[in-house]
Amino acid sequence: MKLIEPVDNYPEKYWLSYDHGTNIDHLSFQECKLISDSDLPVQLSLKQKVGLSAFRKYDYLFSDGPDIITSRLFNIFLGMGLEGEIQFVPACIVINGDVYNDYYAVNYLASESAFDMERCIYKPLIKSLPDGPKRFSRIVLQDIEPTHSIFRALESMSRIVVSNRAAESLQDKAVIGICFVEGRDDM
Repeated sequence: MKLIEPVDNYPEKYWLSYDHGTNIDHLSFQECKLISDSDLPVQLSLKQKVGLSAFRKYDYLFSDGPDIITSRLFNIFLGMGLEGEIQFVPACIVINGDVYNDYYAVNYLASESAFDMERCIYKPLIKSLPDGPKRFSRIVLQDIEPTHSIFRALESMSRIVVSNRAAESLQDKAVIGICFVEGRDDM
């Protein structure tokens, strides 16, 4: 298994701003449930001007809401047979004042245990809830073959995990914007 992370040189100015006022609640994307009204596009924008051709090279984009993919990566995911593991919600992105409709917000529909909790370093986010949400300073993944190809880690629902086979396939397709790591120590 591997964690999906932004590439080291992911430009900060490429982080998208999710329109929290008009869109689906961004937390709905972490529930691993189908989102109704998913035919209505979600709206995102960039806070500053960017070089359009450089920005549009990125297949996987990050935001203060859901992760966003291009139509190219959408087709790669379909070719990998992942339509049962991901709901693709249409997305409109405002780039330099122009609207682009060839993007999708990804709603990961599966979650499963992925972290080796005995080797991870973490503490509760809320001291009075030791079994509640955790803040990880070190993530170590279990050495198992997951049930799903791509999913949210039960231990930290904001973390996306892929099987080794899915990671290899995405690397072979030269997907731009993400890398695959076996764990994190520098958190």
